[in-house]
Amino acid sequence: MLSKEFSVSYNVYMKAKLFEVKETKTKGKGLFAKEFIPKGTITWFKCSNCKVYTKSDILKLKKKDKEFVYWHAFRIKSGEYILPCDEASYTNHSCNANILDSGRGFDIVIRDIKKGEEVTYDYRAFYDIDMKCFCNEDNCCKKVKSIHPIPRELKKYWERKIVPSLKSIKDVDQPLNKLLSDLKKIPS
Repeated sequence: MLSKEFSVSYNVYMKAKLFEVKETKTKGKGLFAKEFIPKGTITWFKCSNCKVYTKSDILKLKKKDKEFVYWHAFRIKSGEYILPCDEASYTNHSCNANILDSGRGFDIVIRDIKKGEEVTYDYRAFYDIDMKCFCNEDNCCKKVKSIHPIPRELKKYWERKIVPSLKSIKDVDQPLNKLLSDLKKIPS
């Protein structure tokens, strides 16, 4: 159990109400679409409610809280760890993910997601990842490893999926619209 002061400061709520956490068949918990989510939907960005930790911040935490941050947060280029204020940390990896980092400060749906479908993300965008891949996709990398800068072929692969999705942003009802004032890099 997390310490009381940590639990209170980590106020979990689902901002977009698009997903629910459920058990997967083989990967523990995962995020699943509660409804149809069209390509071009912005699903996550670092808002003012997300927690940001430096390495020294984490070292000051109690053991269980440290473990929680290391398990649920992701490390970015600056070396900081971002702990999402929603259930985004339950998004599992796939080499053929349906959500990717847009490179503009938010994550975007890159292909339509059906109701009940698992929501996935390509972890190779993160830092400090080194794990076996269990996605079993045709393009499976077998080992998820953070390499930065991102290899050119992988970056091109992602861009082929992201660019068309960015063009759909204005045509899609954005469930995070009320919170998008925190984000300054929405493409026009």
